[in-house]
Amino acid sequence: MLRRVVIGAAMACLMSGAAYAVDEGEVDNECTQQLAATEEVVQNKIDANALSDADAEKVNELLDEADAYCTQGKFTEASATLATISGMVAKTK
Repeated sequence: MLRRVVIGAAMACLMSGAAYAVDEGEVDNECTQQLAATEEVVQNKIDANALSDADAEKVNELLDEADAYCTQGKFTEASATLATISGMVAKTK
């Protein structure tokens, strides 16, 4: 139960960080949209308990990495990281 709370809190922090960036007047770009869509898919998998603890932790680390790439303007790297996450999530049932 504690694990779910921690994962949920981590996802809330990730999503609020993206919302804060948009509130600051950043241009809403394709990278941010892809990141948000991927975060939603990951959150759905976490809510459905379709990811193991290790996979959820790794996916959250990769989401942080992709967010950093988007913020830095490294869109190619962000897209590659998001593709990795999508592949990991697609393997789960």
